[in-house]
Amino acid sequence: MTYAPPPPPPEAGYPAPLPPGYPAPPPGYPVPSGGTVSMPHLVQLTIGHQDRYSRGMGCLGAIFFLGRFIALIPVLIWLGILGFVIGIVAWIMQIVVVLSGHYPKGAHRFVTGYLRLRVKTYAWMYGLVDKYPGYSTKP
Repeated sequence: MTYAPPPPPPEAGYPAPLPPGYPAPPPGYPVPSGGTVSMPHLVQLTIGHQDRYSRGMGCLGAIFFLGRFIALIPVLIWLGILGFVIGIVAWIMQIVVVLSGHYPKGAHRFVTGYLRLRVKTYAWMYGLVDKYPGYSTKP
């Protein structure tokens, strides 16, 4: 099922006025040329493919299937604690967005740092990277 915005009413002119809070037309919004607006994704994920992978780490994952998972227990505990805090922060930030229209930069950095650490952790657990993720939320 695809979303097609309704055509603007004839008295409103073309194109229809943007919804409140949009600095630019959202994807799928009709434009005067008759097409729709195409916007790049705001979230991107890149995990580079290494030239060489550690055979020792491969053995840890292949011979002892849960080896990588067991090695990640401290990081997963840290992610659990951070995840609880992030849930509260994200909920409060939604209220802040409703009241102010802005997501504070510090909270945004905190939430994206948690997501970054989570992706690094799972990338290591699934053998995509050899570098242990650690506990840092920084890039």
